[in-house]
This record gives sequence, C-alpha cells and structure tokens, in this order.
Amino acid sequence: MEVNENITADDLQEQYRELAEIIGIENLMSLAKYYGGTQIYIPQVEMLLKNVKYKAIIEEFDGFNIKKLAKKYGVSESTVYRLVRDKIVSSAVKQIEGQMEMKDFFT
Repeated sequence: MEVNENITADDLQEQYRELAEIIGIENLMSLAKYYGGTQIYIPQVEMLLKNVKYKAIIEEFDGFNIKKLAKKYGVSESTVYRLVRDKIVSSAVKQIEGQMEMKDFFT
C-alpha cells in the first residue's frame, strides 16, 4: 500500500498521534514498515547514552579519582574500577627503560 505523502497526524488513529508529533510522521511510517506488528522496547535516554558516559569516565581517569568519577557520573566505584581496570593494570606493568623482558632470557 502506498502512503500519501501529505498525511497529517489528524489522519492517524488517536493512539498514534502523540508518537507522530514526537518523532514525525515520516519516522513513524519508517518504524511501522520495519517493526510493524511487533513489540519493541524503547530504552530510557540514560541507557542510550551509557557508552558515552563510560567513555568519559575512562578518558577522565587519572589513576587516583575513582571516587570522584563515581560521584560525578552517578555510578558505583566498582563500575568505575571495572571500566578503568585495564588502564590501571597497563600502567602498573610499564617496563622501565632498559629493563629486559622475560622473553629476552629465553631467546
């Protein structure tokens, strides 16, 4: 079925008008074409932006500010630690200049 491009929110059934006003009729039609007849879950904005928050935590970590970052971003200290654990381990294992590696003894 081809849809008239001049469709307005008033042409829709009442229960779909608010959604059309929020995302636009064209986007609503795209959603209907892709997901029509199925149930979809729409996450809260915080969940959509979780990776952005986590990336900021990793970038702002200075080795000593786990508590500060946890408070700033509203996450637990264990979450901050989990996110920056690789940074902590890699900085603790840095090779001292001129220091030989274990593999050098066996080659």
